[in-house]
Amino acid sequence: MRCELVEQVKYTQKDILERVFKQKRMGVGYDPADVDNFLDDIIKDYGAYAGRIDQLQNEVTRLQTALKASQEQLVAVKQQQPQTVVTPATVIPEAPYVAPVVETPRPAQVVTNLDLIKRVANLERAVFGHDAENV
Repeated sequence: MRCELVEQVKYTQKDILERVFKQKRMGVGYDPADVDNFLDDIIKDYGAYAGRIDQLQNEVTRLQTALKASQEQLVAVKQQQPQTVVTPATVIPEAPYVAPVVETPRPAQVVTNLDLIKRVANLERAVFGHDAENV
C-alpha cells in the first residue's frame, strides 16, 4: 500500500522545501513570502500524512503479527485435542427402555440403604440395559 501511495506522490517534503520559483522580469509576479508560507503549510501537511501512514502501517504490522500468533495458538490447541472419529463401530446403540420399578413407600417415609441400592440398580438397568451386572 505504501508503495502505491509513494508512486502517486509527485513531490516529497524536501522537493517542496527546496523549490525555487522563477520571478518574472515584467509584469506582476507572485509574492515570494506568500508562496513560501503556502509551501511551508504544504510541507507540514505532508509530514502529518507521512506520520499517519507510518502509524497505520505499524498498526497493520501489529495486527498481522497478532493474527498470526492467534492462528498458531488455534492450530496448537486443535493439535492437542484428541480427534474423535465416529464410525459405525464406535456408535453405542440405544438400550431399550426399561420402566423403573415403582415401590410403594413405607408408611413412615423412611429411606434405607437397601432402598437406595434398589433405585441405583433400577437406574442402571434403565440406562445400560439388562447386562449392567456384567459391566
